[in-house]
Order: sequence, then C-alpha cells, then structure tokens
Amino acid sequence: MKITPIAFESLGVRSQATFVETKDLRILIDPAVSLAPRRFGLPPHQLEVDRLTELAKVIIDYAKLSDIIIVTHYHYDHHDPGYIVPETIYKDKIVFIKDPQNMINNSQKYRRAPKFLRAIRDQAKQIEVAEGKEVKYGSTTIKFSNAVPHGADERLGYVVQVAINDKDSTLLVTSDIEGAPRDQHLRFTEEVKPNYIIIDGPLSYLLGRALSEEELNNSIKNMESIIKEGAETMIVDHHVLRDPNYENILKPVKDVARDLGARVLTAAEYLNLEPIILEARRRELFQKDNRPAKIPRGLANLFKASQGD
Repeated sequence: MKITPIAFESLGVRSQATFVETKDLRILIDPAVSLAPRRFGLPPHQLEVDRLTELAKVIIDYAKLSDIIIVTHYHYDHHDPGYIVPETIYKDKIVFIKDPQNMINNSQKYRRAPKFLRAIRDQAKQIEVAEGKEVKYGSTTIKFSNAVPHGADERLGYVVQVAINDKDSTLLVTSDIEGAPRDQHLRFTEEVKPNYIIIDGPLSYLLGRALSEEELNNSIKNMESIIKEGAETMIVDHHVLRDPNYENILKPVKDVARDLGARVLTAAEYLNLEPIILEARRRELFQKDNRPAKIPRGLANLFKASQGD
C-alpha cells in the first residue's frame, strides 16, 4: 500500500486530501482544499491563496488516476474543491459519501450536501452511502465506520471513518474526530487495528471556545492509547496544526511513540518535506507583506466556511 498525503495544514492549506494506492485500485479521500476566512482578525495571505490554487491542481491530477473517491462529510475543506468543476474530479468515478440524510447537522443536510450531490450526480459512475459498509476489490478491503461526532460537539455534524486493508497493511483515516475526545471515536480504531493512521488532532487553537481543557486531555490520552494498541505510524495533521503551539500539544503523544518505536509526524514530514505552516503564521506573514491577496475567480466559496469547518 502506498499512502500519499496531498493537501494538509502542514502542506499549507486546510485539507485532509489523501491518495491511497493498492495492487487492486486507487482511492482518493476528501479531495478538497480551503482556507480560514479570518484568522487573527486577518483574511488569507497571498501565500495561502497561491498554495491553495497549486494544491487544487494537484488534487485534479490525482483524481484522474483514481478509481474510487470518498467524501467523509460535507465541510468545505473535505468535499468542495472550490473553483474546480465537479466533472474534473468525479467524472466516471465510484463515489462513497457520508449519508446526506441521517446523522448529519442541518447546515450539511439542507445546504451543503444537496448542492454537492446536484453537482456530481450526472458525473459520477456510482454514488453509494458509506456508513457501515464493507466492500472488496481483489485483495483490498475498504471498511467504513458508522457515523461518529465531529469531535466533542455534535453541532458540527458527523463524519465517516475509513479503513483500507490490502492484506499487508491497514490504514485508518479518521476524518474530523478532533483527536478523539470521546471513547466513541476509538471503537472503529479498536475494530480495524491499523498500523497506519491519519488523524486530525485536537482543536487546540480554539481551546476555551470550541474545546475544553478536559476534552483536550481526553484527546491526547486517546491518541496515546492508539499508539499503545499497535499503530506504527501516526500522521497527525489538520486541526491541531492550526495551533502555533502544536508541537508542545503533541509532545506527550510523541513521547509515548518514541518509547514504543512508533512514529508520530505531520503529513509533510511523512513525505520527507519541511512543514509549510501558513494559517498559524498568518499574523507573521502579514507583518512581512500586508498587501491584500488576489483571489482567483470562483474561489469565493472557500472563504465562507466558519472556523470549525
């Protein structure tokens, strides 16, 4: 199994886009990119916009190679590639989606999911609700969890976790569980027993607002538990890397991993690249260059998402 992180916070954008290749098929998970509309009271910097447009093109390239596309939920940074027309990504693909009717908040049920499905229904080869399903293609099995809360607060909706097994390795992509603050988030992990896991990490940059100290501690404890249960490589990226202090937040998990001979690293580090941290450095970026960013036509939708998206 070959795992390729495409777009993540450590690569400069809000995303969890991941490409997985087995001997049987090629899978693209959450082919979308987004930027925080406001951070530190500032709009996106030009470097962020440039990076987003660059990685959106990379997503298109990987989509062309893909047999299956998976959408874990309907937050913009997971399902909406902005100015990329749907046929560019979804044409003739088998698409597994988060159930658009059940275990879903109103924003996604009545606005985002219907808009998305209208855009792809005449493009996709096949559209299937993912929750609880298990499908096999040759020696590759894709297993989907039941819907679990988007972190500690159900108001942000629910997500589907994805496990891919090719008989040599098992990869689990948790989607947005915000570092697993609830024991409920660990059930699928305990079931599939991954040796590779991609997890978003706690929402620590919103500590005191959207995340309590207790929930942060629970997330760290549960991430440590995943390592202790046998995960060999944990890619922690997405929400937690919006925190300028993310390295200190993740230090207890890394300490446990080091003692057990496991790896905890960002998507960029997994690719042997230096992390490109942009959102968390937005204030610094504007201090160096405060010119307004030039937003390409069609990208406006990417700046409508709330801080939790």
